[in-house]
Amino acid sequence: MNFANPKGYKQVTIHIRRGDFSTPGNLKKGFAVVDATFVEKAKNILKLISSEVVFFVVTNDKRWCKENLKNVNLSPFDNLGDDLAIMALSDHVIVSAGTFGWWGAWLAGGKAVYDTEFPRSKSFLATYFNKYDYYPPDWIGIN
Repeated sequence: MNFANPKGYKQVTIHIRRGDFSTPGNLKKGFAVVDATFVEKAKNILKLISSEVVFFVVTNDKRWCKENLKNVNLSPFDNLGDDLAIMALSDHVIVSAGTFGWWGAWLAGGKAVYDTEFPRSKSFLATYFNKYDYYPPDWIGIN
């Protein structure tokens, strides 16, 4: 796998959290996982900023990403610190859910695209979650 960023290209890291968030119990509580359609929409938004973009994926579900995402480079690492470093070195970040992606987007400092379906509205989790505290106003929310 080539994990290099071509000269002049913007680096975008896509954070995909699945695993524990996709269990029936956590889905019932209001956790959410993104699908490939969300990722493609988010990629298209960031391609409007720069047509020369390379996409990297950090995830806790490499199998799902390999099977469902197109034109991306999966992180070759198994260490969370290495994946966080990839995000921190990015120009922009696409965030699924969870604090790992949130911290990565903050460290990157560029544009962040996030899933407005996390947490799912009217869920148990949503009653304890203030989206205005969690998602900065300059982040781009889509579903």
